[in-house]
Amino acid sequence: MIILLAVAACACIVPDEPEVPTSTPVQTPVVPQGIADMVPAENLPGTFELIALVDENTSGSMNITEEALSTIAGNLSVGEIKAVQGVYDFEAKTYSVFVTVIECTDSVNAANAVENYKNKPDFEEPPSQTVSRFGAVTFNEHEATEVRRRPQGDGDVRYGYVWSNSNFVFIVEPGTDDRLASLKLAQMTGY
Repeated sequence: MIILLAVAACACIVPDEPEVPTSTPVQTPVVPQGIADMVPAENLPGTFELIALVDENTSGSMNITEEALSTIAGNLSVGEIKAVQGVYDFEAKTYSVFVTVIECTDSVNAANAVENYKNKPDFEEPPSQTVSRFGAVTFNEHEATEVRRRPQGDGDVRYGYVWSNSNFVFIVEPGTDDRLASLKLAQMTGY
């Protein structure tokens, strides 16, 4: 009996095994994207190939901020901007397509920039008698304007896109005659 009591007492004073801590899921903070990260670079639709990314640090004669400002200049104020531009070859260098991302100081200036872009003198006339200049499209849970153009000497209508989201403006121009490929490139742009 003494042995039983001794064994029982030992069982009572044996320390418990330490608890293994269970990991608590920690949400990784969202790292703010830089403006250049909004330009599609990989897994591009159709035959698009990114050949250059132009930003304020790109050397050469082109000042992308001034270029973008001239693209969205108009009657409405757009404030100060920052801009980057992706340059793409389409259909084995048949022609180039540009994706311009413009960061404005606020959403009102971004909306103004879109309106100024759509009111450019180049867009006063439709590309043909049977095709209207603009159309509405929806993707990535926001509305965009499809811009239809007909380049000089080329009979095919090209499809570009312009829209704003928050304080950013996105312009895909002049687009391609492959509407689906142009639309997919636009969908990949921004957020």
